[in-house]
Amino acid sequence: MNLHFAILALSTLAVGWLMVQAGLSKSALETRRRRRVCPSCGRHIQARVCATCTS
Repeated sequence: MNLHFAILALSTLAVGWLMVQAGLSKSALETRRRRRVCPSCGRHIQARVCATCTS
């Protein structure tokens, strides 16, 4: 591995990490949401609607 390639890769990763942190702090990005829970039965909803309550 070349030293220039290593420096390029490291600086690219550092800039990417800083951009993600800036996006999170400005609310331009958001972290993944929690799993949705059905208000009727309390089970996790994996589809658009609760399969237990709609069947």
